[in-house]
Amino acid sequence: MTQAVSLDDFLGSTEVGRLTPAQRRLIVEQALLLLEHNYALLPFKVARYGINPLQRLRLLGQRLGRDGDPGPEWRMHAELADIFNSLRDLHTRYTLPEPFNGVAVFLPFLLKEFTEDGRRRYLVGRRQGELPHLDDAGFRFGVEVTHWNGVPIARAVERFAERLPGANPEARHARALQMFTVRSLAFARPPDEDWIDLSYLDAQQQPRDIRLRWSATPIAAAAATTSASADTPLGIDVEGAHLARLRTALFAPQALAAEESGQPAVAGPQSVPVLPELATVFEARRVTVGARVVGHLRIRTFLPTGGGIVAFVREFARLLGELPADGLVLDIRGNGGGAVVAAELCLQALVARPVEPEPAQFAATALNLRICRANDHLGPWLRSMEQALESGAPYSAGVPFTEREWFDAVPQSYFGPIVLLTDARCYSAADIFAAGFQDNRIGLVLGTDGNTGAGGGNVWQLADLTGSLAGQPDSPFKPLPLGAGLSLVIRRVTRVGPNAGSPLEDYGVAPDERHVTTRRDLLEDDADLMAAAAELLEKTPPRRFDVALSEADGHLTASFAVAGADRADFEVDGRPRYSADLGDDTGPVRVVNCAGARTVRVRGFDRGELVALRTFVRRGDELRPPGTLDD
Repeated sequence: MTQAVSLDDFLGSTEVGRLTPAQRRLIVEQALLLLEHNYALLPFKVARYGINPLQRLRLLGQRLGRDGDPGPEWRMHAELADIFNSLRDLHTRYTLPEPFNGVAVFLPFLLKEFTEDGRRRYLVGRRQGELPHLDDAGFRFGVEVTHWNGVPIARAVERFAERLPGANPEARHARALQMFTVRSLAFARPPDEDWIDLSYLDAQQQPRDIRLRWSATPIAAAAATTSASADTPLGIDVEGAHLARLRTALFAPQALAAEESGQPAVAGPQSVPVLPELATVFEARRVTVGARVVGHLRIRTFLPTGGGIVAFVREFARLLGELPADGLVLDIRGNGGGAVVAAELCLQALVARPVEPEPAQFAATALNLRICRANDHLGPWLRSMEQALESGAPYSAGVPFTEREWFDAVPQSYFGPIVLLTDARCYSAADIFAAGFQDNRIGLVLGTDGNTGAGGGNVWQLADLTGSLAGQPDSPFKPLPLGAGLSLVIRRVTRVGPNAGSPLEDYGVAPDERHVTTRRDLLEDDADLMAAAAELLEKTPPRRFDVALSEADGHLTASFAVAGADRADFEVDGRPRYSADLGDDTGPVRVVNCAGARTVRVRGFDRGELVALRTFVRRGDELRPPGTLDD
């Protein structure tokens, strides 16, 4: 399959049932092995949802082991998908084999939701460009959808949500909306219908109908979109990552064009240019709200594209410096996760205090202990794994993914007030980012839903498990046939600070304030949401902490331009040297006897609380601010 075709053409030309009985049994055996001996959340999920996935897998394996006809292959796929969906964990999934792995189905528009008069309503969000079979000029952006095959659209979305995994009702609803018109066949069966009849109100509020056919198109295999090196822990919505680039290709092809060509994407007059290789990751702009101009920085994924984690964090820090200093709206709505280390290092660029990262734990099993012993990068968990198996503890110690020296290499890049925007589609590394933002008291969280997606774990593919015991002839992990796949949470994440010890999985991050999406938000580029965020920014005092440092005769002289800071403390080469009170008319501050200083840190305080940090390191004959993640 090399191009999009109608769904009925795809299904009519697709061979189903190519797995032998032995291959079917192998898939079920590997699924049972992973859930029983590697899955970090099994006891939690069994207790929380009253399920028994292990027994269901044993029964399925028993049926497949009997003599005679094992039955249609699709029944096995449906049962496996249902078992994994019962865990309500978007990390831990069964991926169907070829031809379904690598194919998605879609309708030529995206559905968007808002609330009006106390009920959910729906608009056409983006629509594909000119299509020969879509000649209804009235069906365009902003028209209100009322019915789906005769079913009120709100009820149709809820019925679809009931079939989906997700850690809480809001996450399942958001998932249904996200997948309503774009779906991957790697994780679920195709739609029952070849086409749908849609009812909508046109621009004159007149009822109209349109028939739209499902199309099938090739996309990258699921495992390819979530692969990483062994020492780059991922926290990602496996299925969401599978679909993200497809939605971009269908509805925002200019972003992919910029990424591939190396030329910046076309942006509006208030936009801040983003490196082309990260055009599908970041979007930055200046937004005028009333008399105030604030920055809006959207992070669509924490999965680095070009240049890896270092380039990702450097671009994040650079964009912070290009945006207005009076307030920042940091937006991770719809972010399905990515590299956990990238997410946590971005937090450090927002705050003067050392970020306390979220710790991760293995389930204490003999097989996980064996994996830790075989891989040097898992050494920090090894001793506690051995102790847990000796003592009967269910988990290893909690160890952060991000090492302290990495945090130390990220200077504070933004000093003004910050509001974080979340929704129920934020997942995994985005959950970890939101939890870290809240737990480290960086700013207020404004949610368009009552919770994030609540994915608290590090995801591994079966291929990662196989690689972890590579070269060991008695490894229990076996590759699956025809591109079938399994993924799971290998390490669960818990929270820190005021929420220390609480699981992130299923509970997520509740916002400090809630905003209900309006029609105006959808039609006017989040106008009401930005106004609500600006109101929250007003609750935090403005802050500025500019420091110019010069040297003469072995002494340092610092000049300040500050707001929201009343004291500056100087540390020279790791030793405290001077403390100065700051005011509106603070003149230059002199710190004596600092000849040859290698590193100078100037910390700003507001009523005793550390709020700002400027660092200077020696480069040749000068003390200069360091770059982000400098060598």
